[in-house]
Amino acid sequence: MEKLPCSDASMVLLTLSQLRGMLDSILDEKITLMLDAVGKGQKRGEVEYLTTQQALDFIHLSKPTLNKLRREGRITALNSSDKRVLYKRSELVAYLEASKQKGGKASC
Repeated sequence: MEKLPCSDASMVLLTLSQLRGMLDSILDEKITLMLDAVGKGQKRGEVEYLTTQQALDFIHLSKPTLNKLRREGRITALNSSDKRVLYKRSELVAYLEASKQKGGKASC
């Protein structure tokens, strides 16, 4: 890169190949971040909090088992009203990961 003298601002001259290299580097970085986010289940538009039924479908457990895990504090939940309980998707994923590390069976 070559800098030319200017009175108020600096000007940078790049060759076409230098510009392409810079753009490729920036795009690679951004694409990697996006793929990581998608891999972690955090893509845009995805709901972070799940209803009880959605959580049951997601984690494939019975309602009594999910309630027991919540009462024991092994999965935290948000009580949005007297009857409505919401589960954070990341909490459910963490529970699944922990159970996978224990040999595939979650101890209930």
